[in-house]
Amino acid sequence: MKSQNLAVILIYMAVLFHLLAISGWVKIELLQPMQLATLAFMLTALFVLRKKKRKTKRRPRKPPAEVGVLLDRADEGKDP
Repeated sequence: MKSQNLAVILIYMAVLFHLLAISGWVKIELLQPMQLATLAFMLTALFVLRKKKRKTKRRPRKPPAEVGVLLDRADEGKDP
């Protein structure tokens, strides 16, 4: 199952639990557990949708053209 599909299902479940909780059909004793379940569904959906950050490899910087010219002059024995 794709992570996006799973996240959508979790969000739908969270919305249904929230609507049930605010509708007044649920006993007062079950209100807090339903709110906690709604929060858990939402946080799980966020965790599922989280993308892994890839570490990028740093490439060595290319020296400017002036450095190459200075190195050539130094090899020849001339002053800059």
